[in-house]
Amino acid sequence: MGIPVQTTRAHAYPGKEYIPRGQNVLQALFKDHFAEFKEIYDEKYAQIYGNYRTDRITEVVEEFLKCGDFKEGVARIKCQNPKCGHDYFVPLSCLGFYLCPSCHQKRTLLFGEKIAHDVLLRLPHRQFVFAIPKCLRPYFLHNRTLFSDISRLIFNLIQQFYNEVASRQITTGLVLSHQTFGDFARPNPHWHGLLLEGGFDDNGNFVYLPIASTMQMTELFRQKVIWYFEKNNLLNTDFALNLLSWKNSGFSIDNSVRIYGSDNKARESLAQYIARAPVSVEKLKYEPFHGKVLFKTPKYNDYFKENFKSFDVLDFIALVTAHIPPKHKQYIRRYGLYSSRSRGKWKEHEHLCRLAPDGWKEKQEIAVTVLQEDSSQEAPAAGTKQQRSAWAKLIKKVHGVDPLICPKCGSEMKIIAIIMDPEETAKILRHLIKTGKSPPGLDPNSLN
Repeated sequence: MGIPVQTTRAHAYPGKEYIPRGQNVLQALFKDHFAEFKEIYDEKYAQIYGNYRTDRITEVVEEFLKCGDFKEGVARIKCQNPKCGHDYFVPLSCLGFYLCPSCHQKRTLLFGEKIAHDVLLRLPHRQFVFAIPKCLRPYFLHNRTLFSDISRLIFNLIQQFYNEVASRQITTGLVLSHQTFGDFARPNPHWHGLLLEGGFDDNGNFVYLPIASTMQMTELFRQKVIWYFEKNNLLNTDFALNLLSWKNSGFSIDNSVRIYGSDNKARESLAQYIARAPVSVEKLKYEPFHGKVLFKTPKYNDYFKENFKSFDVLDFIALVTAHIPPKHKQYIRRYGLYSSRSRGKWKEHEHLCRLAPDGWKEKQEIAVTVLQEDSSQEAPAAGTKQQRSAWAKLIKKVHGVDPLICPKCGSEMKIIAIIMDPEETAKILRHLIKTGKSPPGLDPNSLN
């Protein structure tokens, strides 16, 4: 968090109050069973989900269990109107992805907004989904960095395909997400891409390349992936040739969803979709006495022939933690015109500046303004106003209420303190309990 920016009234007051969340059902089952899961991981799950994963899983889970726990630290938010003085406390977040549904959802919303308003050019795009056969999927559980090479292979395949269709060298752009999960969080490595429908030649001319049929591209995808596996000694030559001979290969590419250049809502929604979390707590029901987790989906699943599954709680923990990525590895990558290096050079090309999204243009205008101002002024610390402004914006987007607008008088509120000392936190919580403002899900006995 950082210092919140000035906010304005959004509704009449007294207004809707932001109620900080407590801990969720996923945290409850991890608290009850994670220690047991660690003890039996090597014996029961390592062969399925990969060896030497417990250290990485433990690191993420320990932070996840602190998320939303008032005892682990709180931020105090107070109304700046001296005649009001209303305040409340919020717990700190773990900022973890892929395991923590709450923090991952915030990341998803920020990602969707950034891609739609700051990255994608105002041109037609397609959503591409690249799938591989079941026989290759276990390799991605045992080699957690394999996805990055296949991601690069997919972009090179598309770039090559576009060059051949256009009969000249063009440059396209791709935002590609590697998703490790399918329905019911089962392991199913595949890739979702937001692909520019064409590219620019050396003269800055846009070449529009709609792909009506993916049949040829799918066959090329199959050949390149099998060749990669064989070259890296993951498959022997005989099995690679056998895979190439399969009539129903299991490789597929779907590009049925088109995104128009002016449809920002669709761009943001699809960007959120490709960055979604493996598990939503709304779909889970934990039965602690039976050691079971019920996972229910809104739609009937053709593969499982049902819309809910029952899991042993330890099996479910193994399934969910399988989607935790290696440390410092990013499952979402940008290529071509959308890579960070290329976007840094957009301002040098008039045709890209003209078609750039509004967010990118606004940042260029701000950068020019900053350069024109007195450079002797001290710059604000990184991650202060911007981070707290983003936190407030996300809360408003998710819950429909601005946490930095006082629900009593409508004045600005600010984060005035972050308290992490256990004794001070306990004093605050005891006071809240005494005044009838106990945080959700807090067990008073845990403070003794």
